[in-house]
Amino acid sequence: MTSSPSTELPADLVEGVRASLSPDQFGGWLAALPHGAGRVIRAHTEGAIRELEAEVGPLPPLPESDATQIRAIPSDQLEAAKAWPGFQDGRAWMHTPGSVRVAPALAPQPGDRVLDLCAAPGSKTGHLAWLMRQQGELVVNELSRNRAQRLQRNLKLMNIVATVLTGPGESLGRRLGPTFDRVLVDVPCSGTGRVWLGDPRTWGEWSVRAVKRLAKLQRMLLHSGIAALKPGGTLVYSTCSLLQEENEAVLAKIPGDVTVEWTKQFTPEPAVPVIEEGFFLARLRRE
Repeated sequence: MTSSPSTELPADLVEGVRASLSPDQFGGWLAALPHGAGRVIRAHTEGAIRELEAEVGPLPPLPESDATQIRAIPSDQLEAAKAWPGFQDGRAWMHTPGSVRVAPALAPQPGDRVLDLCAAPGSKTGHLAWLMRQQGELVVNELSRNRAQRLQRNLKLMNIVATVLTGPGESLGRRLGPTFDRVLVDVPCSGTGRVWLGDPRTWGEWSVRAVKRLAKLQRMLLHSGIAALKPGGTLVYSTCSLLQEENEAVLAKIPGDVTVEWTKQFTPEPAVPVIEEGFFLARLRRE
């Protein structure tokens, strides 16, 4: 077995990532490990980006994102950006690069009925609401009551009106029935796309057994989300994992009336303007 790039990382984690990526992608992941993912701003009110730029200087666009609403925060501007009060009062949200691409992939429209199946802490929910222009119905769910309370606080901070449910997402879709135009299934995962050598917490709960348990839960959540989707509706499945077991393999047993329209894998590598995090997106449509 090939040794870990750092004595800090479990060898089976490294081998799992190696088996899931191309050699070039794996090399980029190794090179990015000492740095961690970058950060971006998502404006939640008009003018928020201009206000932050007045404090920290010009901010570059993030590739494959809407520059009118989203900008990268280069590492040399990050500490100053964190001190800007707009991130505390709801004018904007600080995301990682992968997470800010989730809501646009789902592309909710004003008037849609939208379900966010695993919603806490609310960053992606806030983005969904912004895209909907607060027109339509937004239903959000979180299993943990403590995390649900944090979700409610964040929604209030962003002035978002949503129905907040608290319970197991694995059964929620069947209970609600096929009544949603769009469903987001952003599942709990191993977090292999966010491993950073500077923070042992990013791999502290890693184990092969945990990945198998998570993959089973992910399949149940995906099927629950599909059960909540109207015919003709759209679902996005997302993880911050690099492992095929949590990504492509989870999609392998979807119902016959569901089509995978596309998938997209973002992999970490040292890059300008920010380092990407590992992120997987899949857009599905129910016939």
